[in-house]
Amino acid sequence: VPAVGTLQAVNGVDIAGSMSGLVKEIAFQSGQEVRRGQLLLRLDTDVELGDLHSAEAELALARTSYDRSRALLRSDTVSVAAVEKTEAELKVRQAKVGGLQAQIAKKSVTAPFDGVLGVRRVDLGQYLQPGQVIVNLQDLSLMLCDFTVSQKDLAVVQVGQPVRMTSDAWPGQAFDGTIAAIEPLVDAKTGMMGVQAKFPNPDRRLRPGMFAKIEIVRPTGDRVVTVPTSAVSYNLHGDAVFVVRDGSAADGKPVKTVERAVVQLGDRRDGVVVVRQGIAVGDVVVTSGQVKLENGSLVQIAAEDPLKAPAKTALQ
Repeated sequence: VPAVGTLQAVNGVDIAGSMSGLVKEIAFQSGQEVRRGQLLLRLDTDVELGDLHSAEAELALARTSYDRSRALLRSDTVSVAAVEKTEAELKVRQAKVGGLQAQIAKKSVTAPFDGVLGVRRVDLGQYLQPGQVIVNLQDLSLMLCDFTVSQKDLAVVQVGQPVRMTSDAWPGQAFDGTIAAIEPLVDAKTGMMGVQAKFPNPDRRLRPGMFAKIEIVRPTGDRVVTVPTSAVSYNLHGDAVFVVRDGSAADGKPVKTVERAVVQLGDRRDGVVVVRQGIAVGDVVVTSGQVKLENGSLVQIAAEDPLKAPAKTALQ
């Protein structure tokens, strides 16, 4: 089952910051391999650090006031309301410190997963806006390819089934993979369904965006009946072949006649086509001159070994 598609990495993203500020540190090089959590870029945090130090001092004072009020409450020197007020003030100061710490953390951009970085798009000292792309990151360890197949191939396409991929980027080479997922819906307009295959990429020869030619490999035990493509007659009434039958003439002598059999076709390759329905294993078919034939026409087999529909042809 042939198909075409475009490769994409199992994980790929344009890395961008969520905060604005001056770029104070760039901790990566273009094309560098990085690990998940590795620092890529840090924005200036001088203002936020100053605010944090002030907030931490206020928090320490609020904690002292709260502890003192609790001690006084045990001696009935202060009211419960006064203690609750200092407790509320403590929580406000804690929230402020936590918010500033989170804000400072967001000014450091890290790699979300292992991968290879693209070309750097920011410079040291540049003012970065929220959402501005810093660099692209691609996980090249596993490649995915989305493609479509006809609904008639649903019976032969299964998750885990082997697939083979070729690309003009690597002529003469094939890459093996498996079907990872199949869309549950068939497009009502086209009769096609989406399929996703995955390809291990340990040597990183495959890159996102490459055009790929996909071939779904049938299991070796999947035996099919095939005939030469020249044996098939194509018309509005359906595809058909003429099958040679044994008969007898009026005088009792044996003769060969033909019977038109409507067939359901499958894959085509190297001059042969799969016949899914309509003829049986061992049937002899006519491969030329069909335009002159009709049901019951007398024929002679030209070759000593007639061409038969193969009984055991495993197509991949």
